[in-house]
Amino acid sequence: MHAGPASERVGRLVALNAVLTVVARHSNLLLPRPFEELAGAVGRFAAFQLFAVVFPEPEGELCAYAVFRGDALSAAPFGARLPAPAALFRRVFAEGEPFSCDDTRAGNALKDMGPSEGCLSYVALPVRAAPPGAEAGSSAARSGAAGAGGGFGCTVIAALVVGYGDAGAAASAPAALLEEIAEALGAGLDRSLRVVAGEREAAERLLRIRELEEQHRNLLDNAPLIIFRLDPGSGELSFLNRHAERLLGVPVAEALRTPGFLGEAHADPEGVMCFEDAVARAKLGAPSASYEARLRRRGGDAITARGTVYPLVSDRGRVVAIEGVLADVSTEHAARTRLIQVDRLSTLGTLAAGVAHEINNPAAFILLGLDMLDRLLRGPNVRMEGSAASSASELVKELRDSIKRIVDIVRDLKLFASPPQPEGSRRTLTDANRTVDSALSLTRGQIIERAQIVKNLSEVPPILMDDGRLGQVIVNLLVNAAQAIPKPTSKHEPRDQTVTVETRSDGDTVEIVVSDTGAGIAEENLPRIWTPFFTTKGPEVGTGLGLSISREIIERAGGQITAESPVPGSDPPCGARFIISLPAAGRDEEATPSVSPVPRLVSKRARVLVVEDEASLARALSDQLGRVHEVALAPSADAAMGMLAGGQRFDVVLCDLRMPGTSGDVFYTRVRESDPALAQGFIFMTGVGFGADVERFLASSGRRLLEKPFSAEDALSAIAEVVTANRAEERESTRSR
Repeated sequence: MHAGPASERVGRLVALNAVLTVVARHSNLLLPRPFEELAGAVGRFAAFQLFAVVFPEPEGELCAYAVFRGDALSAAPFGARLPAPAALFRRVFAEGEPFSCDDTRAGNALKDMGPSEGCLSYVALPVRAAPPGAEAGSSAARSGAAGAGGGFGCTVIAALVVGYGDAGAAASAPAALLEEIAEALGAGLDRSLRVVAGEREAAERLLRIRELEEQHRNLLDNAPLIIFRLDPGSGELSFLNRHAERLLGVPVAEALRTPGFLGEAHADPEGVMCFEDAVARAKLGAPSASYEARLRRRGGDAITARGTVYPLVSDRGRVVAIEGVLADVSTEHAARTRLIQVDRLSTLGTLAAGVAHEINNPAAFILLGLDMLDRLLRGPNVRMEGSAASSASELVKELRDSIKRIVDIVRDLKLFASPPQPEGSRRTLTDANRTVDSALSLTRGQIIERAQIVKNLSEVPPILMDDGRLGQVIVNLLVNAAQAIPKPTSKHEPRDQTVTVETRSDGDTVEIVVSDTGAGIAEENLPRIWTPFFTTKGPEVGTGLGLSISREIIERAGGQITAESPVPGSDPPCGARFIISLPAAGRDEEATPSVSPVPRLVSKRARVLVVEDEASLARALSDQLGRVHEVALAPSADAAMGMLAGGQRFDVVLCDLRMPGTSGDVFYTRVRESDPALAQGFIFMTGVGFGADVERFLASSGRRLLEKPFSAEDALSAIAEVVTANRAEERESTRSR
């Protein structure tokens, strides 16, 4: 390097060529390996202890992107921030001139590049951005350099720092060569800054994409849905969210590697068919309607889900994926099914009311006719010889008992089919034994073809609960017991199976026990029988709601219902036993009193108007009541209104509630408006002793009710009571005047 000006110039050109070769070969000189190659190229032509490129940072700091010491890269962190001497910062970055330090021990040393590192002198040369038309410098880098340089608008983007091991060596350094190298580095470092900026921007974009992906995945995993994606070719799972794992109890990884997982997750063949049909349509690019199906849960009861499957179609019309959603609608399904059950009960109640009306009207006539027949047979003008009299009397008694049995069955139907009472309504003192008898009369036909009925009823106190609900529970338990016992294969097969009903009480609690000797309940199913829709029967037999509703009814009444299987003490072990436990009603508890028999009262002859559309029943009533009172008949409410308008006066109006045309309650309302005194003499008759409308009307009117069929004695007692009460009221009113 000291062979003269010409050789020195050639040497600089060779050195510059070596530097430019490295610069041209690498898009980013700031990476460790390219910078090490650059330092090696410079080191062949200029000896140094340290070779570094630093960039200005705010607040007078430098960032060393590359440091080469001796023959190796520095162990210092790549991109370390260094405090810079103020003189260096101003000279290089503000003024764009070289800066040299002959002795770093005097205080102008760069941190980590000073005496402790063996660098006793150094020179820092400005590296400018590439001129226009060459490697265009990054505007961001230029603005950063200008800002770092104190706002002078200088195009210096970096400083080339060359350090030496001897003090004063910087003064004898090949300054011209180093300045040319610094100038040659301008284009490479400018390009490197653009690459770094681009990489930083790409990294930030990638980080943002990853953040959005994480948010999206969290959203999918925590959505209360099973979200899945299928491969359009194989139809196998390619994605399944985490909520599916929580809902189905199967790890996502296991589900993804299980062929046909979603199809197998459907518990019923109908559900599998709907799912497979929806997937087949999606493969063809066609959406399908949503469907409902039951899904299996590992270690739990099946759930009801609503499924939707749809294709993802590209712009060219190709199905690129199949996606779907399965939403848990078990609660909605349970509520909807309960509404259906309530509607069925309401419909059953309406039908039962109609049946009761049609049965009780002729039954009332038959019962009154039997009373008349019995009286005629005992009359003085009838003579029967020998056993004929006793046979006729016995026949009348049996006929009367048969009619009463028909009436009891209708009333039992009323007990079961009456609509549920609203929350907070008054409850009735219920006789548990009477309710058991009613339930047995309704279910006897189902039980006796499979088993014998054993009834052990003890004397128990009444129960305070909603009228009719206890009967519904006992009927359900009896039907379940009958269905648990297989039918005999032949009529000659002995029926040694039994269904047993017991009642017992300790004074504070009433227990009703229903047990059978049937197949029993599997141990693993015993805790699940109270779950809505759980059933081991086929859909044609039951919905799985009976026990769930039964427990709800009993718990609302303040009691509990438990199940045991097999029946304790059975040999061999078999059957199931259900125990209903309810609190006994206290003496001072408020309840709606049941209709008690009217005491027989003696009264004077009264004028009675019978309003009844059933002609035969009206005639029978006229004959029976005419023995005591003066009776007039009206076939309809309109006819009765005509009689009253014509001036006829009556003490008592015995009126049917349900009649063609004007009903009994409307007739009563009109009479009350025109003649309040006569309205006090109304006694209603009905063959439908239940129904919310009837109960509301009777409660508001306060009038007596005779449920058909009733005996002549019942009617005479009711008339006597009304007449006596009204005449006492008239006397009291007269005295008060």
